[in-house]
Amino acid sequence: MPRLIDRLPNDDHTNGWSALLPARTPRPSLVGERDFDWVVIGAGYAGLAAARRLAALQPGKSIAVVESGVAGENASGRNSGFAIDLPHAPSTSAASVEQGHRAIRVGRFALAELERLVRDHRIECDWERRGRYHAAVTSEVASKVLDTYASNLRAWGESYEPLTRDELEGRLGTRYYHAAIYTPGTCLMNPAALVRGLADSLPPEVELFENSPVVEVEFNGPSPFVRTTTGRIRFGKLILAVNAFSASFGVFQDRQIPVLLFASLTKPLTPEQQARLGTDASWGITPAHGVAGSTLRLTADKRLLIRQGFDYSPSLTTNDARRDAARAKHMDLLARRFGHLGGSLDIEHFWMGWLAVSHNHAPAFGQVSDNIYAAACCNGAGIVRHTAAGILIAELANGQRSELTDDFLVQGTASYIPPRPIRDIGVHLTLMRERASGRHEI
Repeated sequence: MPRLIDRLPNDDHTNGWSALLPARTPRPSLVGERDFDWVVIGAGYAGLAAARRLAALQPGKSIAVVESGVAGENASGRNSGFAIDLPHAPSTSAASVEQGHRAIRVGRFALAELERLVRDHRIECDWERRGRYHAAVTSEVASKVLDTYASNLRAWGESYEPLTRDELEGRLGTRYYHAAIYTPGTCLMNPAALVRGLADSLPPEVELFENSPVVEVEFNGPSPFVRTTTGRIRFGKLILAVNAFSASFGVFQDRQIPVLLFASLTKPLTPEQQARLGTDASWGITPAHGVAGSTLRLTADKRLLIRQGFDYSPSLTTNDARRDAARAKHMDLLARRFGHLGGSLDIEHFWMGWLAVSHNHAPAFGQVSDNIYAAACCNGAGIVRHTAAGILIAELANGQRSELTDDFLVQGTASYIPPRPIRDIGVHLTLMRERASGRHEI
């Protein structure tokens, strides 16, 4: 029976990353009746990786990628631009060490693939292997979180560098953080530019339709199809790669929690402000307290980025009052860290985006119906995890399951979450507890 899609991504044209880029002409929308062997819904990291892998596995087959908006404008182009090669392990145990080894293999596989594509296709996205500072504001969180992380890094055999407040000031230009652990493998970039480049370098077997929101699907029966506002595709097999919007398609409805995040990007710092920063030409900070803390970057063009605000968003919407509050909070947090630079730290771009998390931090992944496969739920590491997920779901849809697939699913798949309103109560209580425990880490 056909299903109408009740919620669609709504590009509010505020994405700061894409606002820095030159104009791009989107690919044409889907018009009329078409037939394809394969359809991929979603042109984010997972969807583009899946389409590229399908083209390699199925030469001569027709492949369509259907994107509701424009490549780089939805969630995949709105993150903080960290391609992280290492997992976040909250505890130290034999199981977490083994899971970490396997997660690292997946992360480095995806990172190497992205680096190859950036190099081979000359994707201009400010791609830099700058590493990452995992930072704690207070000594309490440093002892609890960073010490555990260091123990895991030693168990994994990974190189890292512990840094004190004074050392961080020398590198980053702020004394705000009590301590951090630096690891060298993370790559930083403009994520909107990366997604654009990945979309524009798809193999010739792949036809990308932009500005083509899917409004109806028929996954079963003798003639499955997807319908957009201006066209329809009959297909043989389909891969769904729309992350938090999977529930609109009746997929993973009780397996993932939509989360809304806010980000701001300042105007370029003045030469005088830059002179008061540290020795690192650009850098990225991830918070030791993942819910309450703030993600920050100094970009290649000398802007400060901050992402802070972690809201449960079951309706996949927000309002102006919440946006205004988040923007004001960003201004305050930037001033706390970098007020000593002098002058003003004016926010030039402010935006929001959605990701999905699961209760057990495992991906939503696998076959969901006859000839229908889906990958979602990046748990906050979308660039590498969803790149890997797209490649692996394409292989699974072709009857291939590799050792890397087993590594990717080392924690299983996303666990069951009770329905609303029980879910709402549980999530709100969890967020209240996490925000209270991290109130000094913002």
